[in-house]
Amino acid sequence: MSAPEARGPAPQAPQEVLDASVIQGLRELGGEQDPGLLLELIDLYLSDAPQRMAEIEQSLASGNWKLLERAAHTLKSASANIGALGLSKLCQELELKARASDAQICTNLYRLSTENYTRVESALRSLRS
Repeated sequence: MSAPEARGPAPQAPQEVLDASVIQGLRELGGEQDPGLLLELIDLYLSDAPQRMAEIEQSLASGNWKLLERAAHTLKSASANIGALGLSKLCQELELKARASDAQICTNLYRLSTENYTRVESALRSLRS
């Protein structure tokens, strides 16, 4: 009898990183009159999200819990709007833990958020091409 194979979490495919129904809704929102709306929203997200991630990192380093809470809240909403529901959930947890000034948990959540954001960014860039 062989030992079970040890595996880490499987990498998420773009459709798992982004909620397909949200993406479809954004496509339909633009309709035939504005087929570029989804691309505009992706571009806005990709230009704003790194700034929020940087604010989160800086606020963790300085212990600025209000800025951390606000940046996590902003990224939570923007991520949900673009279909990055996993990242949105992580940001929600980060926002709540920032209210409690829990440095260790916030640091762990930030690390997970960074990893998740990298997958979200890649998935959004592939939608653009």
